[in-house]
Amino acid sequence: MLGIIRAMESDVNLFIDTSDFKSLSIALGANVDSLTTNCTMKGKAHDELHKWLLPFIDLVYESQEAKTVTDQTEILLRLKASYELFYAY
Repeated sequence: MLGIIRAMESDVNLFIDTSDFKSLSIALGANVDSLTTNCTMKGKAHDELHKWLLPFIDLVYESQEAKTVTDQTEILLRLKASYELFYAY
């Protein structure tokens, strides 16, 4: 699980070219699908992860709908901020 989360974080942090934002959002969506399909966590850790993961998933879906560079830039900043929150807990 953590490996997929870190791979998505790496994709977000290494993203530079806004002309290829669609590729980033598709990759994040594929990783979210993999993460949710292969989830093996249970108990309190699972419940705590969902406090971060569910809003992150919504943000990934939002990224897939972003059309303007302004919207894409805002979403990218929100994705990065999401990881700051992830590591805070």
